[in-house]
Parts: sequence; C-alpha cells; structure tokens
Amino acid sequence: MSFFKDLLPVFKRQDIIFDRSVKAADDVYTFIFRPEAKIRWNAGQHALFTIKHEKISKAFRPFSLASTAEDGFIEISTRIGDKPSPFKQSLLNMKPGTRVSMRGPFGSFYLKNSRPTLLIAGGIGITPFKSILKSIDAGNGFVPEQTRLVYIDSAQAYLYRDDLDGMAGAHGIEIGYLSNRDDLAASITSFAREHGNDANYFIAGSPQMTKSVSSLLRDHNIRKQNIVKDAFFGL
Repeated sequence: MSFFKDLLPVFKRQDIIFDRSVKAADDVYTFIFRPEAKIRWNAGQHALFTIKHEKISKAFRPFSLASTAEDGFIEISTRIGDKPSPFKQSLLNMKPGTRVSMRGPFGSFYLKNSRPTLLIAGGIGITPFKSILKSIDAGNGFVPEQTRLVYIDSAQAYLYRDDLDGMAGAHGIEIGYLSNRDDLAASITSFAREHGNDANYFIAGSPQMTKSVSSLLRDHNIRKQNIVKDAFFGL
C-alpha cells in the first residue's frame, strides 16, 4: 500500500518557474525553481522534470530534490560536461521566468522511522541526502537517534560541503568524507556490525556503486527491506 501511496504524486503535474542557477563545482550546476503553489513532499524524494521552452527529444528527466518542502523552492543539481545532452543544454539555456513542468515529487527514498540510519552517498548522489539531513536538522518528521553520512567522492569535490558541515553534530548527525572504496567499505561494515537490522541503510550514487554497496550490506546479513536505493544514471 505504501508503494502506491509513494507513487501517486507522479500523476500530479504543475509548472515551476526557473529562478537562478549556480555552478557548484567544475562540472556540477545547481538549479533553483519557484513553485506557483505550495508543494508538499518527503525529504529525499525525486520528481520528473519536462523541458517546455525548447523542442528536444527525451524532454523529461528525473532529479532528486536537494531542498525540503519547508524551503519553499525546488533545488536540483546535476553534472554537465563539455558536451551536454540536449536536455542539459536546455537547462543551461533557461532564463529567469522560464517554465518547466514537474510531476511529483514521489518515491520511497525517505525516512519512515527513527531508527539509526546510515546514508551512503557517491558523487552527485549526495543530492537527496542534503534534503534528508536538512529535514532532520530542522526537526521535521522522523529524527533518527543516530544519523551517519558517509560521502565518497574520488575527486574530493564534496558538493554541499559547507551546508553539510553546518548540520554536523545536531540531532546525532555524523558526517564522514571519503575518497577511496576501502575506507567506504570499512565505514559501512562498522555501522552494520554495530546496528545490524535495527537500522536503515540508504544508498544513492551510480548504478554500479549502489549495486556494490547493496551487495556488501547483504554480505553482512542486512535484510533487503532495510536497504533503500536511489541510482543516478547521469542522464
């Protein structure tokens, strides 16, 4: 029943208005939109965005939201290289006031209890965790007794680091910045041995990364229902 409830918002479509963009890293851009009406969602969920101002093939893409409903705006971040896809080029071409269609937010990638929680982010996969941590920091919804973020980025760019550091220490939030897989495996193993199946495990990153981390958790006998995954395909 929860699955269908989490999916229902995909049928709700509304226009959001482009406000501004920021180059957050060498190849990462953050885009801010304003909704025309108040929108509610669970921190960590994603939405489908459709380009309207230009005619392109494959005009829609999913993005996790880095903002919370309480922020009053929609924030997404994505990697854009030297040869962007038509969709990402259209994002770069937006002017303030450009309208984009959005379905959602929806999905099951959000906290459903207050158990100890391990957030495992790879690269741009940090996006939904910024939203989740902001919600915890504000005391909205479920606040786990312990929340540990392990954030691996081989380039050590660490998107949102200032925001994340500002939330560390509040409401049991712990943050670790990693740059190699061995340290990541060690951090995951330590948490799994301490909490086992009495905890939540969220994974967001590339498909290869989410599959690898999920397999590691399963090797530590973590049940599938305690593992929540969000794969970023770099579309």
